[in-house]
Amino acid sequence: MQATGLYINPLTDFGFKKIFGNEDIMREFLNDIIEPKSPIVKVTFLDKEMPPETKYERGIIYDMRCLLDSGEEVIVEMQNRGQDYFKDRICYYMSRAISSQGDRGNDSWKFEIHAVYGVFFMNFRLNERNSDDKSKHDIRHIALVDIDTHDMFSEKLQMWLIELPRYRNMSEADCKTNKDYWLYNLTHLETMNTAVPFQAQKPIFHKLENIADMAQLTREERNYYHVSLDAFRTNLAVMDHERNVGRAEGREEGRAEGREEGRAEGRAEGRAEGDRNRQISTATALKQMGVLSIDQIAAATGLSKDEIQTL
Repeated sequence: MQATGLYINPLTDFGFKKIFGNEDIMREFLNDIIEPKSPIVKVTFLDKEMPPETKYERGIIYDMRCLLDSGEEVIVEMQNRGQDYFKDRICYYMSRAISSQGDRGNDSWKFEIHAVYGVFFMNFRLNERNSDDKSKHDIRHIALVDIDTHDMFSEKLQMWLIELPRYRNMSEADCKTNKDYWLYNLTHLETMNTAVPFQAQKPIFHKLENIADMAQLTREERNYYHVSLDAFRTNLAVMDHERNVGRAEGREEGRAEGREEGRAEGRAEGRAEGDRNRQISTATALKQMGVLSIDQIAAATGLSKDEIQTL
């Protein structure tokens, strides 16, 4: 499967690591997304693999893992497919990065840790069914806060969730902030046939353009990219199929539920009508017997005195 356009797709495994594996690009991107109190000066790429702490646990392989000059750690992940327990998985990733700082065997360690940040690109909607405004462009910032006061409880664990589909319908004219510039370029880069926009606002995009330029790839890189692109598009096709099947199953489930609800309502209405007829029949018989008063018949059948008098 051949690529189209001037630039590589940054959402592929190859494209993502090719672009964000550049220290300058990663540094400026994190400065604009995280907006730290002091600008990030240096980014050091760490080993992406975190081995298990015991033989009974799983290891973790991150997409990108960085150490900032401030001592804070950043995990940057690209997730192209939605999955069960996605929120749990990223919480696990963050927790492992924090727990790995424990200084085991050192009695003087007082649980002081450096902050761990997570930036998660999602090529899907996290809560698609519950989202009323699908055109809204925003990045979800998750942190530990006091529920009542909304004050920050701890700054040591924070996440930024970027739902890329929110930016697909964005135009250049819609872009007002540095975040907008980044997300527009990342979601539209593969289809661009001109220079990458917003270079006047952010010169780093000139470097991004050169790195993403298909013509600048070596033969080996091009072959690797085509394999990565094929896997990416296959994943998209599988996701589309799963969504279509889910919609069809949902419609059929809805029809089945509707039929069952109709039958249940019919049975309930039938029972109510039968109960009413029995009340009237019993009240009529008691009234004809002339033994009980109207009040007594009403108490026995549940009908009102007015209803009994008209029988």
